[in-house]
Amino acid sequence: MISRTHFLALNTFVMVAEKLNFRAVADQLGVSASAVSQQINGLEEDLGLRLFNRTTRSVSLTEDGRALYLQTAPLLENLSGAIRQAQSRSQIIQGSIRIHAFRSAADMLLDSKIPFFLAAFPDVHIDVAIHDSPVDLIAGGYDLSLRLGEVLAPGLVAVPVGGPLHQIVVAAPSYLAAHDRIRQPEDLIHHNCIGWRWPGTVTPEPWQFAYDGQLKTMPVSGNLVVDDRERQYQAAIAGVGVAQVTEERVRAHLASGALHRILETWETEFAGYYLCWTAGRSMSPAMRAFIDALRRA
Repeated sequence: MISRTHFLALNTFVMVAEKLNFRAVADQLGVSASAVSQQINGLEEDLGLRLFNRTTRSVSLTEDGRALYLQTAPLLENLSGAIRQAQSRSQIIQGSIRIHAFRSAADMLLDSKIPFFLAAFPDVHIDVAIHDSPVDLIAGGYDLSLRLGEVLAPGLVAVPVGGPLHQIVVAAPSYLAAHDRIRQPEDLIHHNCIGWRWPGTVTPEPWQFAYDGQLKTMPVSGNLVVDDRERQYQAAIAGVGVAQVTEERVRAHLASGALHRILETWETEFAGYYLCWTAGRSMSPAMRAFIDALRRA
């Protein structure tokens, strides 16, 4: 019987053979181009054959690669067709989906999608765990995880949802009126900065700023540290101090004047949320339908 590793590698090989583009295959699989390259390199080592001619400008099949493609592509297509036929025999999307999500991701993406999804698929049962600690999907029994790109783990398929996020610095009008003006990030040394730390950790995260196109981290201090982003910006609204938050979370408060945006010249953009699942796991129709619904966010 073919091993799981070889099956995944052969599937990737066939996709690269058809597209002759490692980046395009990586985008389709939701992984990095280096991950695709590593799979192909491993397959070549196991087979003792060079399957592709690769340069910085082009990719082409070798004779051995062409022979392997002609043998494996029809087999994988037949297998894919069998799976599609089996799925088509089940017209009802039903079953359970267990989801882990960061709090901010749940606020921004899940809360608006779940009611519509359940209305469309009433035979699906969704169980959601919301906390900002990255989880092991297999150990926790989760089907999906909605988390920030900075905490992706090996062995996960990850697809971006919701677009990039923007990190900004804010404070309440009452705080700004009572304290010295903040003109540049270094001025924060003299201000009360509301810290945020990952749940389960002790040290607050440093703040990040853009300097001449480069990312620079800067430690800040203050008399309040939280492990919940909502508590952080609510404290800023109350005038406790200055906070670095995600713009998308506080747009309504910026529009109402409850918060003022400062240090705009140094703001940063970062990869937002990713929907993740364990690579190689079987996917139910309900799970696939939910992934498709969330990717339309």
